[in-house]
Amino acid sequence: MDFTEASPPRAPRLAIRAPIDLRSIAIGRWTEGWTINISRSGVLFAMDRDAARPGEDLEFVIHLSRGAFDGPGVPLLPDLFCRGRVVRTESGEQSRAIVAASIRRQWLRERRR
Repeated sequence: MDFTEASPPRAPRLAIRAPIDLRSIAIGRWTEGWTINISRSGVLFAMDRDAARPGEDLEFVIHLSRGAFDGPGVPLLPDLFCRGRVVRTESGEQSRAIVAASIRRQWLRERRR
């Protein structure tokens, strides 16, 4: 018998392209990017410059209301506010940074009409 523990299953990821605003809690300067995919435990996003380092704590807002979805209710979707930590970064196409961040805390804020 094999008694090695299996890794817990990974949270399902949804391919969602939506604008994201983020900042390092230490630096406090906001920058923009866009999501590649998201799960309940993390987000993968791209940005034009490398403004995130592994281990850094982040605040970010995923603007679901401005995402690339189809349907009449999309503008009514709430924005997702998060706090998390950069897990890894890599270079993407056209000198873009690809960042994986954990989501430690999240809350929704309904759009004001």
